[in-house]
Amino acid sequence: MVIVVLTTLSAIGPLATDMYIPAFPDVAAELGTTASRMQLTITAFFLGTASGQVVAGPLSDRLGRRGPLLIGIVLCLLASIGCALAPSVELLMVMRVLQGIGGGFGMVLGRAVLIDMTDGPELFRVMNIMQGVGGVAPIVAPLMGGIILLVGQWREVFVVIAVMSAISLVGVLLMIPESLPVSRRHSGGFRTFLRNVRTLLCRRLFVAYMLVNAFSAFALMAYVSASSFVVQEMLGFTSTQYSVSFAINSMGMMVMSLLSARLTRTIHPRDLIRVGLIVVSLASFALLIGSLFLDTPAWIVLPAFFFTVAPQGMIFGNGGALASDQAREIAGTGSAMLGLGFSFSASLAAPLVGVAGTQSSLPMAIAMVCGVLISGAFFIMAGRESGTPNPHAGRVA
Repeated sequence: MVIVVLTTLSAIGPLATDMYIPAFPDVAAELGTTASRMQLTITAFFLGTASGQVVAGPLSDRLGRRGPLLIGIVLCLLASIGCALAPSVELLMVMRVLQGIGGGFGMVLGRAVLIDMTDGPELFRVMNIMQGVGGVAPIVAPLMGGIILLVGQWREVFVVIAVMSAISLVGVLLMIPESLPVSRRHSGGFRTFLRNVRTLLCRRLFVAYMLVNAFSAFALMAYVSASSFVVQEMLGFTSTQYSVSFAINSMGMMVMSLLSARLTRTIHPRDLIRVGLIVVSLASFALLIGSLFLDTPAWIVLPAFFFTVAPQGMIFGNGGALASDQAREIAGTGSAMLGLGFSFSASLAAPLVGVAGTQSSLPMAIAMVCGVLISGAFFIMAGRESGTPNPHAGRVA
C-alpha cells in the first residue's frame, strides 16, 4: 500500500496539469475570457510546480519528509477546491499556482521517500512503477477530463483532483512514516541548497541520467503537443479514433513500465534504457522519413507514435533511479532537480513545435529525433563515466 500511496502522489501533479484541457471552451465561455488567457492557466500551474519542487526538496532535507509532504497535499487539496469555485479567470490562475506548488511538493517528496526507504533492485522496481504512472498521467489526463465532462461540468474536474488529494492525505497519514531520521538531515537555508545543487551538478552520472530523462521527455511531449493535428487534420481520423490511438499508446507505456519493473531483477537497468532509446530512435527516424519523402502515411505514423511512446516506460523509471542513486545523502534536492529537468524540457517541446509550424508533421518529427538523439548522447556519456556494475551488489552507478 505504501507504493500505491507514493504512486498516487507522483500522479496528482501531472494529472492536474492538463486534465481540464478538453473543457477550455466551456471555461472560457463561463468566465468570459479568451483562449490565450486559458493557456496562461497551464503556465501558472507549471510555475507553481517548479516553485514547489525547488522549495520542497531542500526543505525536506532539512526538516524531514512527512511534514512538508502533508503541507503540500493540503495545499493541493484546498487549491483544487478553489479552482472548482473560482468565479473569474484571475482567481483561477492564482489557485492554479497554489495547486502547482502543492503538486510539486507531492512529486518531489514521493520520490525522496522512496529513495530513503529502498535500495538496489527494489529501488529500480518501484521507481519504474512510479515513473511509469507519472509519465502516463499527463498523456491520459485529457482523456480522463473528457470522460468527466460527459457526466459533469468543468468544475467537477477539479473536484476529482481534490478527491484524489484527500485520498492521498489519508494514505500518507496512515501509511507513510517519517523516512529521514534526524541524523541524516542537513541544516541551512538557501545557501545550503545552492551548495547541494552545485554538488550534484559536479556528479557527472547524476547530470547525465537526469538529462537522459529530460530529453526523452522532450521527444514525448513533442508527440503529445502535435499528434492530434497530425492524426485528425492530416490523416483524416475522427476525434474518437484519435482518442483510441492515444489510449493505446499510453497503455503501451504503462505496460512497458510495469514490465521494466520486473526485468530489473535480472537485467541491468542500463540495458533496458538502451533498448528503449534504440526503439524510440528508430521510430522517430521512421516518422522523419515518412514526413520528408512519403507524405506522412498512416502506416508509418501510427506505429511510429506507438514505438515512440511505449518504450519511454523503459527509460524514465530506470534513468530516474540511476540518477537518484547518486544523490542519496541529499535525496530531496536530487529529486527536485530531476523534476525540474523533466518539466523544463517537456515544457519547451510544445512551443518549439508550434513556432516551427503546424502545416506538416515535419516539425514534430524533427523535435522527436533531436530529443532522443540528445538523450542517447547523455546515455553514452554516463556509460563512459561509470561502466555497468551489477546493480544487485548494492549501490548502482
